[in-house]
Amino acid sequence: MGESTNSRTDKLNCVGCDVVSCKYHGTDGHCHAESINVESHSAIRKAETFCGTFEAKASM
Repeated sequence: MGESTNSRTDKLNCVGCDVVSCKYHGTDGHCHAESINVESHSAIRKAETFCGTFEAKASM
């Protein structure tokens, strides 16, 4: 039985983000959410995935 290299105890240290309309986007170009959720159960290509953590900023 294969085990993932990412366990529940791993920390999310640095995830780049260029979606300036997301409330978690930091001016440093990184995601500042506590955790992220990449979604799409049937994805076989990068373009078929999306960030399920995205929340629009209150105002831009």
